Amino acid sequence: MMENVDPPLAEEVPEASPAPSPPEAPLQPASVRPAGFLRRAVAFLIDFFILELLYLILMLVGFLAIRLAMGDRFSLSQTGSLVPLIASFVAAWFCLFLGYFTFFHAYGGQTPAKMLIRIKVITSEAMPLSPFRSLLRSFGYFLSSFFFGFGFLIAIFEKKKRTLHDLLTRTEVILA
Repeated sequence: MMENVDPPLAEEVPEASPAPSPPEAPLQPASVRPAGFLRRAVAFLIDFFILELLYLILMLVGFLAIRLAMGDRFSLSQTGSLVPLIASFVAAWFCLFLGYFTFFHAYGGQTPAKMLIRIKVITSEAMPLSPFRSLLRSFGYFLSSFFFGFGFLIAIFEKKKRTLHDLLTRTEVILA
């Protein structure tokens, strides 16, 4: 006799959840073109101008705060108070410089001037910079400026247009 067999029901397959988006992929080698020396120099000069404006504002606020705190006792002719005053403003400029370049290179790879000039800082592996590498690169600016800016001038002759601080931190500046 024939048994009454029902056809098997299609099993319900749970909907697959969408795959998580992959982390930011490295840039393809064909799309990575190094930024030239002149483009980088113009971007640095614009950034330096922005930094000097910020520093001027910081200095004015600092001098006003000192003047308000000391009142009539404030005098730049006093040798004892001039050295700490100058040292604090030099330290403020140094911190502002490091903070500016570290922040912008770590979070986006571009300072405001690099955005304007359309260049970007990446690692040699074509990935964004970590905050630590960005800080090291910012310190590297000072090394590059020694001996009449020789560390910057290396970019004119180097194949990938890298400077001393790029070579030390394994970074590159590319066209964005």
